[in-house]
Amino acid sequence: MEDPEFDLIRAIADGDETAFEKLVRRYQNPVITFIYRYVGDFYSAQDLTQEVFLRVFQAAPRFKPKAKVSNWVFRIAYNLAANELKHRKRMDGFHARISTEDPDFRGSPPASRTGARSRELEECLMAAMGRLPENQRAALLLRVDEGLSYLEISTILNVSVASVESLIFRARRRLKQLVRSSAEIPP
Repeated sequence: MEDPEFDLIRAIADGDETAFEKLVRRYQNPVITFIYRYVGDFYSAQDLTQEVFLRVFQAAPRFKPKAKVSNWVFRIAYNLAANELKHRKRMDGFHARISTEDPDFRGSPPASRTGARSRELEECLMAAMGRLPENQRAALLLRVDEGLSYLEISTILNVSVASVESLIFRARRRLKQLVRSSAEIPP
């Protein structure tokens, strides 16, 4: 059974701006959420999300319907986010310290919830997510935030389904440990 979104990609490949706008509306929020939670910087997530859709537009004529369109879009998002993290790791120590320690330079999401406790919990969770290995973080975000199946995640991350199961199990276990230790919650 063919993914109905293949027609959308074909229309984009033919230069249909309305089809492109429809695809962007459909995936913009899930993509920016995934990237933000993966890289931990809202402003970088905005930039990378724009880059995702630019690449979708450019690659539409070459798109081969091997998997669902959503998997293809998230694969592009994952690759760009992973490259962003690799780039950050190559930064010299001074710039890395500024971007992670100085709140004037650190990207942060707009306030989505009120209350100090909610912000504190969200910050704790984001910090813990940032300490997960990249592959575990990506697998967990795709499963929990995007609701993708293990098979879809395996396609996006280019690993086996068994690897996805293991990545998610280890990510959940490690996340629980990190949150408990930072919040000083007894086990």
